[in-house]
Amino acid sequence: GNLRLEDGIEVRIRGRVDYYPPQGRVQFLMNAIDPRYTLGQLAADRDRVLQVLAAEGLLERNRSLEMPSVPLRIGLVTSDDSAAYNDVVEELRRSPYAFRIHLVDARVQGLDAEESLVRAITHVSTLSLDVILVVRGGGAKTDLVAFDRESVARAIAMCSVPVLVGIGHEIDRSVVDEVAHASLKTPTACAA
Repeated sequence: GNLRLEDGIEVRIRGRVDYYPPQGRVQFLMNAIDPRYTLGQLAADRDRVLQVLAAEGLLERNRSLEMPSVPLRIGLVTSDDSAAYNDVVEELRRSPYAFRIHLVDARVQGLDAEESLVRAITHVSTLSLDVILVVRGGGAKTDLVAFDRESVARAIAMCSVPVLVGIGHEIDRSVVDEVAHASLKTPTACAA
């Protein structure tokens, strides 16, 4: 079901309550997890966020900014020394242009990812940059859930320079893809 269990993910499970008399212990013995419930809840949350952002005109805000022809000053928001970071840096190093990259480390999955991404995007948006890249490699849908959060999407929409996102793989689509200036299929494509 493209579902990875981790803290903070809501699931529906099936099981039975069992009583162990020698220790007086009551326990729940799980025998099934319903991934459709979790994925359906994530999709409903995503749709709600998109409706709110559309009603406020934020889906087009960042896309309306002018993209420099050669954006040399690049803000990069991702996990420091991740595969996504290395892919972006390697792609930019192969270019004949003298890019300057300002990395702002952020958690890109897990319970603290939302807050970390908002803090990183907000910080990088205060710097004198031409463009901001927000990237993360692929994973299960639940690994990418931070990129469907309203606060992360708002942070991107409110940036004063174009934001390019490369989240996951070609098939992955998140709320930040909808609010960014451009959405590319991978971190490497984002750098290219």
